[in-house]
Amino acid sequence: SFVCLVAGLCAMPVVAQEARPNLSGKWQFNVGKSELHSGKTNAISLAIESKGSTIHVTKTVTANGKDSVVEYNCTADGADCDAKGAKVSLWFDGASLVEMDVAGDVITKSSMKLEPGGKAISVTVSYISPKADSDRLVLDKM
Repeated sequence: SFVCLVAGLCAMPVVAQEARPNLSGKWQFNVGKSELHSGKTNAISLAIESKGSTIHVTKTVTANGKDSVVEYNCTADGADCDAKGAKVSLWFDGASLVEMDVAGDVITKSSMKLEPGGKAISVTVSYISPKADSDRLVLDKM
């Protein structure tokens, strides 16, 4: 019966959970590697700090010579948190950190993934409402 037990265990599927990416650091927009469809963005920088189950994000977007800074603390469990009048939620989907932003009628979903080597993040921004072509951003580690 010992052989059956071992054989039974060996027959069980192995389920590997992908490691959650550590996106902590300061990241700067790389316009040359990015594909923008949504309009002109001169600069984007992200500062991400993971502390246990909480992720602190400071996002600075420069467009038309003006800086817009959004800062928030969120848990990565899909719960809503406030970010300067918008609702933000974060969760992990495999090796990606997904961010859903709802600001009035504007809804976007961003999927952030650490590039091999850890020197850049690729971000796919999907525009749910109003519907528009997705942007693919690349941010290099500073």
